[in-house]
Amino acid sequence: MKKTTKKSRNMVRSIILVATFLALLMAGTVGQIGYNHIQKAYFSSFEEGLHAAAVLLADELSNEHSGDWSLSENGELLKGETSVHDMYQAQLDALNAQTGMHFTVFYGDTRYITSLTDANTGLRMEGTKASEVVVDEVLRKGNEYLADNFQIGGQNWYAYYLPLKNSDGSVVGMIFAGRDTSLVINNLKAAAKAIVITFIGFFLFNWGVARLIISRSTKSIRDIVDGLDSLENGELSFYIHDRTFNRKDELGVIASSSAQLRDKLQDVIAATKKLSADVTESGISLASSAEAASRVAEQVTCAVEDISRGATEQAESMENSVNNTNEMGNSIDEITDRVEALTVAAEEMMNGAKRTVDTLGNLMGKNADVMASMQNINSQIRLTNDSVKEIAEASNAITEIASQTHLLSLNASIEAARAGEYGKGFTVVATEIGLLAAQSKEAAVSINKIVETLVAESQKSVDTLETLSNNVQEQNYQLTNTKADMDAVVTNVSNIDDSTKMISEKIHMLNSLKASFTDIISELSAISQQNAASTEETNASMEELNATFALISNAANDLRDMAETLNEKMSFFTMAGEEKKVQKTA
Repeated sequence: MKKTTKKSRNMVRSIILVATFLALLMAGTVGQIGYNHIQKAYFSSFEEGLHAAAVLLADELSNEHSGDWSLSENGELLKGETSVHDMYQAQLDALNAQTGMHFTVFYGDTRYITSLTDANTGLRMEGTKASEVVVDEVLRKGNEYLADNFQIGGQNWYAYYLPLKNSDGSVVGMIFAGRDTSLVINNLKAAAKAIVITFIGFFLFNWGVARLIISRSTKSIRDIVDGLDSLENGELSFYIHDRTFNRKDELGVIASSSAQLRDKLQDVIAATKKLSADVTESGISLASSAEAASRVAEQVTCAVEDISRGATEQAESMENSVNNTNEMGNSIDEITDRVEALTVAAEEMMNGAKRTVDTLGNLMGKNADVMASMQNINSQIRLTNDSVKEIAEASNAITEIASQTHLLSLNASIEAARAGEYGKGFTVVATEIGLLAAQSKEAAVSINKIVETLVAESQKSVDTLETLSNNVQEQNYQLTNTKADMDAVVTNVSNIDDSTKMISEKIHMLNSLKASFTDIISELSAISQQNAASTEETNASMEELNATFALISNAANDLRDMAETLNEKMSFFTMAGEEKKVQKTA
């Protein structure tokens, strides 16, 4: 549960911190953009001011005295015929005092009248030269020029240069209007400082508000999560603090919904527990009643089935008895006729059995002679098989001799070749011996094939004789048993002859009892058929009743199991004044 609370806290903190970060990022971006625009606007206005001051100064100086700009022989700056140094110097100093700007009048690339002083010496910078960039842009090209962060006399300046022209339009000098960049930088630093202070103040204010919101929201979420943890553990008596319950935002709505859910669950669980207990008791009672009724019904069904089976069997027996009685009467008549014929047949069977016994005795003697002959044949075939195997061994020896002879022929050919002309005759002999060895080997191979065939056929004959010998032995055994059976038949036929005489006497007595027995059997058969039909109907009704009781019993057991399961599930929840039961797991 702590893990869930921690996740909730992180969620609220994350949301607020992300919002704070985005707000601060936006404020920083707006501040940076504002600072850039302020800087741009400040420099633009600064440029316009310098330009205006330079234009006004150039116009005033050009129109104050008539004539063109020139230098006297002793190096004084003239406007027309008038030396203007002291007069214009006073005006430039006055403008500097009023505007804070510095002004310079160039003749050519040299400063002749200026309010500038060297930062190191403190002297006016008259007689100093302009930079090459300014000279090229203004004097040579005749353009206006704005110098940004331009160093003059050990200081950085923001200055505007205008070409100074004579009446013929030629550029003879320049008008300089400038301001120390430290002033611009200080003003921009002050603006940046104000923006940073505002940013930090906004950050601190936003952080404080965020901390307050996080603290309050975290407490409310903790209250809600603790309540939901209790609900997860089955405790329906949890309480949500008033500070959360009375909130007007979504957390207050969640707290109110959680409380309503708690109250609803308490009502539902209480009613469910009571209903579950009632259902359990009813299910147990219904199951017990159904089981008892089912047992009684089974007993009745068994009894009815027994009666039904007895009645059915009795009816069938009566019907069979009627039929058997009728058949018995007919059979008695037939038996009477056939007993006499049986007596005659028994005498003939006695004579035939005696003749059969004599024939079996002769057959057994012949069978013994056959067995003796087969044993002799078997011995001869086995001797033949052994001889064939010896021939096969001799053939293998011939094959080996042929191989050795062939090898000897090869060696002889080699030696004859070494002997040269003297060995030609020996070569012919060696060749003939080689051919003889090859023919001997081929003959031995043919003999081996024939011997293998003889061995296989001989083995088949041996197997066949063994099978035949076993069959003859079995036949002899059967003949012996048949003779013993025929001896018993002779004895039994003699007994049958005696029995037929006694049966003939009993049959005459049965004929007198047959009539009265037939009437009694007919009456019992009608009663048995009626009882069988009644018991079949009763048995069908009891089977339907048993099926109904079985369904009721199964439903009651299912209802009891569901009620017990519901009780176990409901025991997970506890309300005020209850103790939680320990859940046992298998």
